[in-house]
Amino acid sequence: MVVLITAIAPEAAAAVSALSLKKAVSKGTFTLYENEDDALRLLVTGAGKLNAAIAVTEYLSLYSFSDTDIFCNLGICGTNAALPKGLGFLCVSIDDPASGKTIYPEVYGHPFREAFLSTFDTPVTAQADPVAPDSCETLPRLFDMEAYGVAAALFRQIPPSHCFFYKVISDFCDGSFPSAEETTLLLQPHISALLAFLRDFLQEKEASFSGQNTRLSPLAKEAAENLLGLYPFSASMKHRFMQLLTYAGLSGIEPEELLSSYVDAVKPHKCGAISYGTKKQALALLRELERFLLNPADSRDIDAFRTKKKHLRPFRHIYVERDVLEHPVTKRILERFSDASVIPVTHYKNIFNRSRQNLFMQETEPAFILAANRGNLFYPGAPVCQSFGEEYFMYTSCIMNCIYDCDYCYLQGMYPSGNIVVFVNLEDYFTELDSLLSKHPVYLCCSYDSDLTALNGLFPHAEEFCRYAAKHPRLRLELRTKCAALPFIKKLPPAKNIVLAFTLSPQELITRYEHFTPSLNARLTAAKEAAKRGFSLRLCFDPLLDVPNAEHLYTTMIEQTFFVLTPEEITDISIGVFRLSKDYLKQLRKAKPSCALSFYPYELTGGVFHYPAERCAGLLNTVQTALRRHNVPDEKIFIWTPDESGKGDYHA
Repeated sequence: MVVLITAIAPEAAAAVSALSLKKAVSKGTFTLYENEDDALRLLVTGAGKLNAAIAVTEYLSLYSFSDTDIFCNLGICGTNAALPKGLGFLCVSIDDPASGKTIYPEVYGHPFREAFLSTFDTPVTAQADPVAPDSCETLPRLFDMEAYGVAAALFRQIPPSHCFFYKVISDFCDGSFPSAEETTLLLQPHISALLAFLRDFLQEKEASFSGQNTRLSPLAKEAAENLLGLYPFSASMKHRFMQLLTYAGLSGIEPEELLSSYVDAVKPHKCGAISYGTKKQALALLRELERFLLNPADSRDIDAFRTKKKHLRPFRHIYVERDVLEHPVTKRILERFSDASVIPVTHYKNIFNRSRQNLFMQETEPAFILAANRGNLFYPGAPVCQSFGEEYFMYTSCIMNCIYDCDYCYLQGMYPSGNIVVFVNLEDYFTELDSLLSKHPVYLCCSYDSDLTALNGLFPHAEEFCRYAAKHPRLRLELRTKCAALPFIKKLPPAKNIVLAFTLSPQELITRYEHFTPSLNARLTAAKEAAKRGFSLRLCFDPLLDVPNAEHLYTTMIEQTFFVLTPEEITDISIGVFRLSKDYLKQLRKAKPSCALSFYPYELTGGVFHYPAERCAGLLNTVQTALRRHNVPDEKIFIWTPDESGKGDYHA
């Protein structure tokens, strides 16, 4: 459903005539038009932000709406910029000068001009800009009387990516306003293109929400529905059953025969009464279904289940905290992205931490958020991360989120946003690091919450940390990456206390799960260059994934690795199976509803999900055996295995 929202009748008339809408029997105080065949509605709220907020709130309370419905506020506006009348803009921020608050819609992949919008209680007639511009503002500013009221009401229940605000210039703050007929004529040329965009966006959203379909055959679905009625599943057992079916469908496994056998096992009595299975039989069904899924009889080819290749779009929006607008790093970044829309914000969390964000769109069109880190800068290393025997193991986050999009990445469970936060105040990091190093040595991982190497061409963080480490021998710096940035490696001062750690995966898994990342061969070439130039080289076979033909895939990857590298060039190797905290996996399932990895039947220990012990052992043994065949000493191999807490540890 697409819902257009206008303030006054002349604005509505443009859509009514262009879209052949008819007035509906309204339940509220607003006026409603609709075209049910096209799933389109038009809401007329009345003038003013208060009337707009009341009407939209009342509409949302009286009429049902789905997770995919799209809302668009369409109307006229004023400006004091030198722009022609009739020009249309999509608004990227909406502020209310009366309250000092600002709302930021999420806008993706659109063909329109962009602008800032300010909502006032009365028409703006002053020649001077009534809103003081920020130093970096490059977009025009528009003025209206309704948008903030619409936005405030919508954003309480509707995701910001589902709300659009399209305004057409009608006056120039000189007290001369358009007539009713002129208002309609100004809006009419914009209706067709705007509606086409909204419908395309709606179609894309509906496709993303359908990703959780288990994709089982009709017979398997029928058998599953019958089983839920024939066996006494508890709520937790039913949840487990549906999760296993989801994993089966997303993995391309068809459990029809197994499910049907359990339906047939329950026979009705001779008198015709229905017989039911026991709870013991229900538990046996779950165990057998799990064994069937994890040990399929067919040798499935992972290529058969590849998802559609994703494409990363250019960065169109950069949000900047006002306090760092004049920072030298900020200025360099804005010069690099001179075509981007720069949107000033008070605090990065206003964008990064807001609710109901659209991760589906953000993963292919992320925005940058430039900010200053005013909290803790360094933290003790996490229990699920390797310390390699280092006493003072710490990590830091100078960039949050990654340019890559790996389906299994814990960042999608940890962060509420797919946008990338860049802390520009590196000088504060180095001042605090000076203080720490004066007390004791530090083993620092600075690339856990982002791939700094992959982003170094845009931001200087990886290079700055490496140059700092080269001058401070008491610091051992680990820079973990999936990047194959040869120019970055070649221009750094080589130092043994800089550990370049390359995450390696079989090419089949890179193609399927590690979107936008370089190939295995490219990573190996970069690792070879790092070793050649004198850096400490770490190889990370982590996380190992329990996928079809895993033993063959990982054994082949090891062979490819040692075709390029020798054991002598490698400082050490880390091996670990996939593991994720309970809360992070819950969020990952929302972010990746069409990925089988999210719905694997993991075991939960101490709040951490991981593979069953025997499958962990099988994956680890496969890689360790392959490494020994290439004469890699055991003391160079650090292995993660789950312990009784579920967090596990690395050991040589």
